[in-house]
Amino acid sequence: MPQRKPTNLELKMVEALKKRATSGKCSVKTFNSVIMKFPKIDESFEKVRIVFKKYDKDSNGTIDLDELKSCFQELNVSLTYEQIKELYHECDMDENKGIDFKEFIVLLAFVHLLEDQSDPATKSVLLLHLQEAFNTVADAFVFFDKNKDGYVTRKEMVETLNEASPVQETAGDIAVKRFQEMDWNRIGRITFKEFLFVFTNWVGVEDGE
Repeated sequence: MPQRKPTNLELKMVEALKKRATSGKCSVKTFNSVIMKFPKIDESFEKVRIVFKKYDKDSNGTIDLDELKSCFQELNVSLTYEQIKELYHECDMDENKGIDFKEFIVLLAFVHLLEDQSDPATKSVLLLHLQEAFNTVADAFVFFDKNKDGYVTRKEMVETLNEASPVQETAGDIAVKRFQEMDWNRIGRITFKEFLFVFTNWVGVEDGE
């Protein structure tokens, strides 16, 4: 299995997910319960499109670093320029020097899950509206992450989807395909950002209108 050095933000997210897993507050008990929430999650994510289009000033389908800085200022997200730049590079998943719509969802999830959860008054209105959707996705990830190490392996993906389907062989084949979709770096384990990026497809989010 190829190795790579995890980024600082990846390590922070791993710790946040571990903490979430041990809190005893995970809302997901079965994968079918997540499926039932797909329409509501999709509806929440589609509201992000309005914000995305507003800050995609040149209408090229991506938000650049300066546009992201302006977006955060107006959304009252208190991050330094260096923190914004770090988020930008972390969530530019295809490394095309721009944040597309689905990457923007991932980026906002990072902001939500890594900021101080104890004081809702510090959250932007947009993040408050997305809170339930992001919490559901995070709990789904924790549900897949059987050993609670902050990553999802192929074995964990197969095990979880097998639990959700009475047809074990079919579920296993589907699970392998789902894992391959998510394992962007081909290192044998899935990070939260990889999980969420593909999860947007699961709930029905489209790149276009």
